[in-house]
Amino acid sequence: MQEDIFPAAEKILSDLENVLKKNSSLKSFEIIPCEDNENKSPVFHQEDSLGLASWCVQPLYCYTHRRLLEHRGNKHRREDPSIIARWLSGALLLNPDTATFWNMRRELVKSNKLDVIEELAFTRLALYVKARSFDALSYRRWLLPYVLNSEGKNYDLAIVEPTLTTEMIVNTICANRYPTNYHAWSHRKCVMILKEFYGHTNPSYEKEWKDSLAWCQLNVSDYSGQCYRQYLLEKFLLATDINSKDNLLKCVKSSDYQSRCHMVMDYVSDVFYLTHDNNSQSNQESNDNEKNNDSSTTQHCITSHTLDLLHGKARLGISTTTNSTSTSTITNNSSSSSNLKLEPWQICFLALSYWVEECKANEECIKMYEDHEALWSQRRYLAHLLLRFIESYKKYSYYKSDIILDYRRRPTEQHEIDEIVYKQSNDKNQDKNKEKAPLIQAFLNRTREITDLAAKRGSHEQFLVEKCIKYLGDIHLQF
Repeated sequence: MQEDIFPAAEKILSDLENVLKKNSSLKSFEIIPCEDNENKSPVFHQEDSLGLASWCVQPLYCYTHRRLLEHRGNKHRREDPSIIARWLSGALLLNPDTATFWNMRRELVKSNKLDVIEELAFTRLALYVKARSFDALSYRRWLLPYVLNSEGKNYDLAIVEPTLTTEMIVNTICANRYPTNYHAWSHRKCVMILKEFYGHTNPSYEKEWKDSLAWCQLNVSDYSGQCYRQYLLEKFLLATDINSKDNLLKCVKSSDYQSRCHMVMDYVSDVFYLTHDNNSQSNQESNDNEKNNDSSTTQHCITSHTLDLLHGKARLGISTTTNSTSTSTITNNSSSSSNLKLEPWQICFLALSYWVEECKANEECIKMYEDHEALWSQRRYLAHLLLRFIESYKKYSYYKSDIILDYRRRPTEQHEIDEIVYKQSNDKNQDKNKEKAPLIQAFLNRTREITDLAAKRGSHEQFLVEKCIKYLGDIHLQF
């Protein structure tokens, strides 16, 4: 297209630039179906919304595209950086999937010709146009370290936390505007990693866990959101690693710990009960905890031995036989709002509760919604994760990253299968009467319940059920 074919291009680009500078809180950009009106600007601005008349989209993009490629190809020609930025704004608002143009904006940011905070605001508009744009999200991730790195002293810490909060809002908008938006959820994961790397506390993993659960329950077919929850769940489990410097679960409110203990014990209540016999070390360990932590007056009948029994791990000289004549009770004499400094085994118990919570949420969704493959895929993931963390606990008494993050890990030899799936016993005569670990048995009982229900719904649901059962058999978790 020749330069004089669309003489109004620079005027339109200038109007767009003025609106972007005037209102830094713009939240949306839309193409408005409209016929050509020579006496009226095609740029619309109302409150926090920006619009562009549809008649000028094609000629405007052709103009900016040609100008930018000419500039890119002629390195000896010098243009005012503000003009280049104006061309880039017009081109990227109309087509955010042009990596070359985002790289040109990177060059302007590096030379301090563009402000990072303003760039984050501009990128938000580009993502509103195309919520699944990988190039726009990649550029946004590239910008974040400029804000998060407080040592650079380019930005005040007062704007860091709101920036991270805004990032999560933008991410949620992208996920809502485009279903199965894997790029958006991957970006959210990267934001959490960056936040942690630079030492910022918000948004917390606990808040992300609750928010993502609420989102996934409203979007049950979206597996991308489930993948993000898998990342969060593994993060909680890996917080138990004794070599980890993560303080994610080391200090919690007494009421939260109590409710999560109840959650775990309720999940296994049909196959496991606390008794004086199988929890005989309770009093001794409670006394030890009180001596080691004078600030805590909490006493639990749940002990580290309880955790061993749930995983099917045997202790030297202690029987793993359970008795069904008693139920789990948790007493708490401390204030519900006070913080508890947890022992390593208590951290494991707390981390386990997140897996239990995800299992319960998955079961509720499968019972409520029909024919959603994402839910059954998540069920298979939870089964595989169950084997991985039980294997890790039996070996190390915590959840080790080498095993938890080994997604291809699967026992093949019979003795390996027996060590993971079944209870360990000090009695060699009990080999003929193998019992599955309580966590595994409880998971299989609940899975059988939902598969029996789902199999009655229709042929497609029957296919999903058969696929899940076959997978369980492949990893040696038969009913």
